Amino acid sequence: MRSLTISRFTSKSPLRLLDVAYLVVLLPLILTAKLPMLLYMLLVFLLLLFRKKPTALTLFFTALFGLFALFFSLYGAFNFTGLSRLSLFIELLVYLLILAVSLQRMTREINFYLIVSPMLLLALSLFFFHSITMLIYVVIEIYILLWLILSHRMRGTLRETSRVTAMYFVSSLPWVVLLFIFFPRISFEHASYGFRGDEGRRMGHDGTMYLDGKALLVPSDRIVMEVGFAKKVPPSNQLYFRGSLLYTDKKDHWEALPERVVSRQNPKYESAKDLIVYKVSLYPTHKRWLYLLDLPFEAPEGAEMDVDFVTTVNKDLEEPLHYEATSALRYRYGGEVMPELLEAASSFDRHSNPKSLALAEKIKADYPNLTERSAVIAEVFREQNLTYTLRPELLDLNNSTDSFLFQNREGYCVHFASSFVIFSRMAGIPARIVTGYKGDPQNNSVNNYLIIKERDAHAWAEVLIDHQWKRVETTSFASGMTMETQALLDQDHTQKNQGKFFKQANLYLMYLKYQAETWILEYSHFRQMQLLDKVKKDSGFVLKFIVAILFLVLLSMISISYLRRPICTDSILCALTPLLKRLKSLGFVRQEGETMHAFFCRYLDAHPDMQELRRIDEEYESIRYGRESSSRSEKVFRESIKKCLIRLSSIPIK
Repeated sequence: MRSLTISRFTSKSPLRLLDVAYLVVLLPLILTAKLPMLLYMLLVFLLLLFRKKPTALTLFFTALFGLFALFFSLYGAFNFTGLSRLSLFIELLVYLLILAVSLQRMTREINFYLIVSPMLLLALSLFFFHSITMLIYVVIEIYILLWLILSHRMRGTLRETSRVTAMYFVSSLPWVVLLFIFFPRISFEHASYGFRGDEGRRMGHDGTMYLDGKALLVPSDRIVMEVGFAKKVPPSNQLYFRGSLLYTDKKDHWEALPERVVSRQNPKYESAKDLIVYKVSLYPTHKRWLYLLDLPFEAPEGAEMDVDFVTTVNKDLEEPLHYEATSALRYRYGGEVMPELLEAASSFDRHSNPKSLALAEKIKADYPNLTERSAVIAEVFREQNLTYTLRPELLDLNNSTDSFLFQNREGYCVHFASSFVIFSRMAGIPARIVTGYKGDPQNNSVNNYLIIKERDAHAWAEVLIDHQWKRVETTSFASGMTMETQALLDQDHTQKNQGKFFKQANLYLMYLKYQAETWILEYSHFRQMQLLDKVKKDSGFVLKFIVAILFLVLLSMISISYLRRPICTDSILCALTPLLKRLKSLGFVRQEGETMHAFFCRYLDAHPDMQELRRIDEEYESIRYGRESSSRSEKVFRESIKKCLIRLSSIPIK
């Protein structure tokens, strides 16, 4: 069967190639375009369907409609604040380019501007997306555009143009890697630049914790952040990511203290050991809180840390944020607690929870030592046979601790933490609530990579004993959990249908995605300096880098060599190719226009003893011009060629 050709397509309809190019590069931009511009693009598409050259009046009204679409698409963004953002200028430039390209395309005349514009639109689309999906799509875009150019120039078959495109593409890879390493992406301090990612809202803490129907509970597998550790992932009992600290009991919810109180001093350690370095990719939460492993050693660049080691940025997170941090897994702090904080951590309503208050005051009188007193409180909680459930009955919010400990006896982290903190304060132990996330390395980590999901949202307590704040995992006081809760915690409905292999494979894919985002999408001048610093200090890394580049070059050369091989559409001629090459090396070349039979006869006249070649000639004539051709006869034909090559190998090359 004749191979599919595109010569007619490319020679008679070059505009079709440009249409394919614009379709490919405009797909991502359509996702970001405003409704008026989408309507304008739809109008242009419908006009092009008529396949007639438009009149001057049609072009005029189309241009007028496009200007109105552009104006209403950006209406309200033209202010001093908006104009300071690079993204607005890029969006304006994209719309102007689409407007100009549409009018030029409607004239059905090709010029240099129309040819270059797809590459301009491709480059501008990089400002709006920040994801591996878009990165892969950009690579595909470049490949398709290269194929379109070569298709137009070569006028060859689809198979031929695809092979040449792949050859050029592969040959460029080593240079792309080197250019990428030595010329990192441009970064703008006050502008959004680069690929833009998933901006869907994640659940984030906002300095409050509810106990009623609004209680923090999101049993979702949506990823909140990805964490890459410099070394291995710490154990589960050290994977507490600190968010906000809550002091004030408002009956139905807890609140943080005003910033003017907690920001008076810088956080202070008495001791910090087992420092661990890690990188965080935090997805949009539309809140100001950053989540750092308990206890953060210092705030990341551009963030602030208050006296309680709560870390925030100056505006809500509307885009993914990537930051590096250092935390101490073993620490001691709390020796110098501000009087305002100590008072807030000790206050409680004496008119609520009478049963808990009476028991707490008895414990306070019987155990003057705070360490022993705290241990007794923990034992009281364990003795109540509390049940961990994600669907508890509503508490009596006027007496929430009594309701939880002596009536309902069920709840999840927010109920355990709230009741424990109130009870501890009643017993004379300053306490407060910490909200954040608790990592699950058993199900959500691979190598040094950890995923934090919405379902990992957590609340725990901190108590002040012997001038030291100590973490208390209050959910450990539960004697068990309901079967329904166990099923929800294990996996959601979709995960139930997945085997262990698929879950692990998905985790590895997420790990690869994270590595790609860390070293490709987020590769900047800063990371380049980190890389060069590593080169100076680690000679082994330099050797690995050189070996990797050489391997890439070798792989590229092998691929190019493979792609350069001539395409063989005739299996009989393909089988004869090694034999013809061998005869050529012996100085016997097939002449132009010479039939295969005449060529073999000419060689046999000079070498009558070469019976193997005579047999090949007979079999070739039988297969090529005989009435029937079978796979068995072709197999015999190939075996004869092998025997002939063995015979010819003993003849020295001229």
